[in-house]
Amino acid sequence: MVFEMSERQELHSSQFASLLENCSSSYDFGENESDTCCAAPPCPQDFSLNFDRAFLPALYGLLFLLGLLGNGAVAAVLLSQRAALSSTDTFLLHLAVADVLLVLTLPLWAVDAAVQWIFGSGLCKVAGALFSINFYAGALLLACISFDRYLSIVHATQLYRRGPPTRVTLTCIVVWGLCLLFALPDLIFLSAHHDERLSAIHCQYNFPQVGRTALRLLQLVAGFLLPLLVMAYCYTRILAVLLLSRGQRRLRAMRLVVVVVVAFALCWTPYHLVVLVDTLMDLGVLARNCGRESHIDVAKSVTSGLGYMHCCLNPLLYAFVGVKFREHMWMLLVRLGCPGQRGHQRPPASSRRDSSWSETTEASYSGL
Repeated sequence: MVFEMSERQELHSSQFASLLENCSSSYDFGENESDTCCAAPPCPQDFSLNFDRAFLPALYGLLFLLGLLGNGAVAAVLLSQRAALSSTDTFLLHLAVADVLLVLTLPLWAVDAAVQWIFGSGLCKVAGALFSINFYAGALLLACISFDRYLSIVHATQLYRRGPPTRVTLTCIVVWGLCLLFALPDLIFLSAHHDERLSAIHCQYNFPQVGRTALRLLQLVAGFLLPLLVMAYCYTRILAVLLLSRGQRRLRAMRLVVVVVVAFALCWTPYHLVVLVDTLMDLGVLARNCGRESHIDVAKSVTSGLGYMHCCLNPLLYAFVGVKFREHMWMLLVRLGCPGQRGHQRPPASSRRDSSWSETTEASYSGL
């Protein structure tokens, strides 16, 4: 996650203190046991920290702009159709809000990586919690979308369409409530600390190693594995139904749902695999040495950036690919009077409460 640099700094500071107190080293330098007492300092982090200072600010700045523009466009289109939003559209709107709030924190972490944390402990807690809330919200809302479409296509059950109007709202409230619960460690344990070894202030967790491991496992299970399993199961069943149907529209929908789950997996799997290896090293399951540790640190920076790109891909995968969304975007541009759009207004979209973006949902409402 975006806190990996500060976690790394906190870890090595604690290891340095442990060296002074216990006169022992936990690193494998190939020396005799009698020679390890007070002989090996913590691994130098010059390469990985210099890489972060050069790589992360530029990456976060680019993702901030792309994510803000793309998800802002999605939110604008959906809000322009808010009187007729389907359940899928409602989840998509919340997803766009989650992605916007997530990318809004990236400039803060860019400054932290380039220089140091200059915003104080209060903003450290708020930014950390805001990032975590929207990290979990993005994954859980994707799972909600896939489950809603699974029910409508595989079982021909319109859970939200035929139920009380507040049902989808209550589902979103539950999702945000869970995300806030998962973010409590950030509100409690994050603060701005002066790192003596680095001579800089950074936004860091202030809890023992067991808490760091538990938080990583929570991110892995609740923020990746469970949503991915839900999406994989739902979209596998959806594909099975679509393959039995005929028609070009259903083939387009099939391609779309495949891209949905593959994009999520490709963006986040590398990061979680790297964090899993780092956690196994922390627990002593895998041997730790300076070369391997430096490679893991750089890999976490690169793969976390790949994960954040998913926020920018969401508008493309869940909106711009959809025929309905393009129609609504065109109508919005016409109403705003954008040059080149006047005199080319398309016929109004169907008054049915179809999704603004999904051919799959539209097909299911048509009797699939």
